[in-house]
This record gives sequence, C-alpha cells and structure tokens, in this order.
Amino acid sequence: MRYVRNAIIAMLILLLMPTGALAVTAKVTSGSARVYRSASTSSANAALKKGLCLTVNTVSGAWAKVSYKGVTGYVPTKYLSTTDSTDTAKGSRCVGYINKQTVAYTEYSKSSEQFTLEVNAQVTVVGQKGSYYQIEADGRTGYVPKSCVSQYQVAADVDTWKSSVVTMNWFSGGSSAFPTGSYGYIYDIDTGIYLRIKRMGGYNHADVEPATSKDTAKLKKIAGGTFSWDSHAVILKAGSNYIACAINTKPHGKQTIKNNNYNGQFCLHMVGSITHGTESVNSNHQASIQKAYNWAH
Repeated sequence: MRYVRNAIIAMLILLLMPTGALAVTAKVTSGSARVYRSASTSSANAALKKGLCLTVNTVSGAWAKVSYKGVTGYVPTKYLSTTDSTDTAKGSRCVGYINKQTVAYTEYSKSSEQFTLEVNAQVTVVGQKGSYYQIEADGRTGYVPKSCVSQYQVAADVDTWKSSVVTMNWFSGGSSAFPTGSYGYIYDIDTGIYLRIKRMGGYNHADVEPATSKDTAKLKKIAGGTFSWDSHAVILKAGSNYIACAINTKPHGKQTIKNNNYNGQFCLHMVGSITHGTESVNSNHQASIQKAYNWAH
C-alpha cells in the first residue's frame, strides 16, 4: 500500500494531458518500476507496485504514457505487460475507430496480406504488439498502427478544412459570423469529437446549447465524463467559416432547447471575448483559442 500511496501522491502533480487515443490496460511487471513526470528518467518520479494495473494511452519509443485514477505519467515500456489476444476472455476487448484511412496487415508483418480500413470504421482491439494494435473488423483480424485508432469517431473531412481555420475577434466580426439562433458545429481537437450546437444568445461571448441529446452525450465525453468550467480548444464551423475557439462544458443559465438532456447553456469564446461575471478576457480561453489555431496550422 505504501508504494501505491506514493505513486498516487506523485502522479497528482503530473500534468493532465487529454487524448483521443484508444487506451489499453497493462500491468506493472517489476518492483523496480517507477512513474515519471515526463518521458525522462531525470524527471520527478515515484515507485510503482508490481502488479498494479495502469491505462496505456500512447506508446512512443521506450516510453508509455499511462494514467491511473485520472492522472497521467510516463513509465518505461520494459516494465509493462500489455494485453494480447489471450486476454480477450478476461474483458480486455475494447471498441475503437479508425481515424484515417489505413492498411491493416493480416499478420504482424508488413509483408503479409493487407486490407484497407476507411475513416471511422469500427474495430475491436483484442491486443497489441509493439507499435501496433491487433484488431477485428468485419470478420477479419489484422494489425494496424496504434496512431490510427481513436477512442471516438472523428470528423471525416478534417483534412479538407483544417488549413482554412482562422481566428476572429469577437467584437469585430466574430459575433456576426455566428448569429443568435443559428446552428453550427464544434470540433474538439483533443478527442476528435464533432457535435452540433445552437447559439441561443450572448453579447460578450456566445451562449450555446447542444442541439440534441446525442450532442450532449458527445459534449460530456469531451469533458471527460463530468461537465466543468475547464477550457477546451475547439474549432467552430459556422456557415463557411472555420474559427479557432474555446468552450467550457458547464451547464448554466437559460436554455431554449428542452429535450437535449442539458439543463442550460455553455460558453463559447473567440479572440477578445469577455466573461459575464468579471467582464474581462479569460486567459485560459485565449490560450485554448491559440492552441486550436496552432493545431490547424
């Protein structure tokens, strides 16, 4: 328990880094394993208990980005045993989606037979080997790069509009680009989730609502399962415009859509927009807007 407690204390200081990548469970295989703040043995670290189950979010070289009870850190892959096809009976199967057209290999070899998987094809991950997931799709089994599998469906046309993303000042054209009463879409850059929204009002920034209950469910996934005031970097599609924006997900205030399972509105910010309460520019939202723009370019 001392090792687990120390690990939790250390991991609470780590930077949370949301990802849309599919997660797989792995066990710590050595009592010498440590969790690090960054992918470096010189960063802050703490011991991990052998046998502890962690969630592996991504693998890069000799390091795995892992999470435990919602907090993220890094562990050398040599200290982790990843799931394989023999674990499927124990519930290690998980559903994911192909985030870009890719080739699947029927065996763990690029010289094996291939088949193509399209964007948003649903797959079941049954194991992993090296930098590849072993997947099942449409009755076939194969191996695809881990980077090609996401936890959620993605906007299939991202590449066609990504370079068109701009920033707009809220008080100098931004508000009129997304007028009250109109519908638009937001794309969350961290998860790849795309949902439809309605602008129901707002003067200092846009007050918006999920268009349907399905859109509310997507918003909750963006929020990590719990709505909050945390800022998220998104792209707003309003008419022919693609605008770098920021949102929170906390329901508050009034609503005009009564059957979307969302009790209120949430805020959407552009460059220069201000909050209701303090009537000031929120630095977290402005940083998210810049993050969204940088992601596109």
